[in-house]
Amino acid sequence: MTLSQVFRVTNVELANQLLVSSKTISNWETGKTTPDIDNLIRIASLFQISLDNLLTEGSEVVENIKKKAEINNLKKYSYCTVISDLVFLFIILSSHYGAELPISILIATCIGIGVNIAVMFYFFK
Repeated sequence: MTLSQVFRVTNVELANQLLVSSKTISNWETGKTTPDIDNLIRIASLFQISLDNLLTEGSEVVENIKKKAEINNLKKYSYCTVISDLVFLFIILSSHYGAELPISILIATCIGIGVNIAVMFYFFK
């Protein structure tokens, strides 16, 4: 349930009262962004509820904040896959320019690249 549904106001009315755009309200409701602390205080004050009630465990706001933190954490790990892919590509390219590598190392490198690409797709979903 969205903020505007819970409090029976339109997105435009809510946006005007919180001094934000209706697009901002829509982004909050879809989970694309979350309200900053100033807007959380305004929401709590506007609807006369405590911040504790607004931010209780299991609320959409708290869940969105946790999800964004987890995504940011996962993105850090995805950068490691990009770096290791570059190392793998360097190994493969160096084998074509004079450094003969055993076929087993080239196969293992290709498998590593494939796994890293799969991991990157998982992280960026």
